Amino acid sequence: MTNLVNGFSKWPNQAECREATSAIGTEVTYLAGRANRLSDFVPQDLANLVNGFSKWPEQESTREATIAIGSEISREANRLGRFPEQELATLVNGFSKWPQEPGIRQAAVAIAGDIASGVGKPGGFTHQHLAILVNGFSKWPEELNMRQAAVTVGGEVVARARELGGFTDQHLANLVNGFSKWPEQEKTREAAVAIASEVSCDANRLRGFPGQELAYLINGFSKWPQEPGMRQAAVAIAGEIASRADKIKGFTHQQLAILVNGFSKWPEQEKTREATAAVAREILRRTSHLRGFTDQHVANLVNGFSKWPEEPEVRQAAVGLAEEIVSRAGQLAGFADQHLVTLVNGFSKWPDQQKMREATVTIGREVLRRADRPDVGLSDFTAQGLAILVNGFGKWT
Repeated sequence: MTNLVNGFSKWPNQAECREATSAIGTEVTYLAGRANRLSDFVPQDLANLVNGFSKWPEQESTREATIAIGSEISREANRLGRFPEQELATLVNGFSKWPQEPGIRQAAVAIAGDIASGVGKPGGFTHQHLAILVNGFSKWPEELNMRQAAVTVGGEVVARARELGGFTDQHLANLVNGFSKWPEQEKTREAAVAIASEVSCDANRLRGFPGQELAYLINGFSKWPQEPGMRQAAVAIAGEIASRADKIKGFTHQQLAILVNGFSKWPEQEKTREATAAVAREILRRTSHLRGFTDQHVANLVNGFSKWPEEPEVRQAAVGLAEEIVSRAGQLAGFADQHLVTLVNGFSKWPDQQKMREATVTIGREVLRRADRPDVGLSDFTAQGLAILVNGFGKWT
């Protein structure tokens, strides 16, 4: 069964492979309910099953089978010491596809506890394992064990600072993005600083980074905007984005939004301004495709662009987003309160623009609609959010 699931997972888009794996998931769940449960499965079997099932996280049977494996690991937590590093990393990576499942979270917490306590010694993990672990743990940032395990891995990354050249682009990006979930921790900060130094010390290094990795790096570094090393790395990435403006066409909507939101943490830097202008030009090129941007994407873009209100291309792109908000007037009920606040705050940086006024009026109508709800009114908005709305609306008295 393990070999079959491992093989089928190489073709996750094939319906037959999905259906066969689903059937095996049902069998694993059945076995888990028997007297000896899954005790006959060796660590590698359990890890490979979870890895395979995770390729179809939306399937009920693969989810239930993974929950059963998670329960087995939680029940026999003392067995974790016998799991090789490869299997522990594979389990965490697989479990992270179902972060909302209590049973799966409990198993991931048990693994994190072992790593934090030194049972799963980080020195024995490969570069790839460390990146996978941090990326997985970051799906449960509020868990104490996850934070402690991330700190432990952070210390290991700092110890390997001279070896960071051997980490792949994806490893570095996943580590920074993961560590950023615990920005207040000294070791996660130090590890991110070490990676920032690696990224910025060699201009050629960034040329091979795909859009996803560049977005992850900026997103992570932006959690420490006051750190000189992070600023230097962000400027290096911005320079790379500005220099490959023609390649930005291949970036996803999400990646563009993440980049602008990250660059906006350093608005005084010339390179972040140039990179944001390059993204703005791409947004303008996609004017007819703006419906592909989610509510959060639009809010992050407007918020980021508002840090450079005098930049012509940035302003034009923001106007395009304002038009998109007006066209989505009937869908604003689905926008989170924070997104509405962010949009009003951003648009208020261009009070002389007609489109910004129209978008803000549209948002104002939605706020009034929410205020009329007899049960909650505007109580879901934070005090700060309400103050920002009032300040923003006040730009069009």
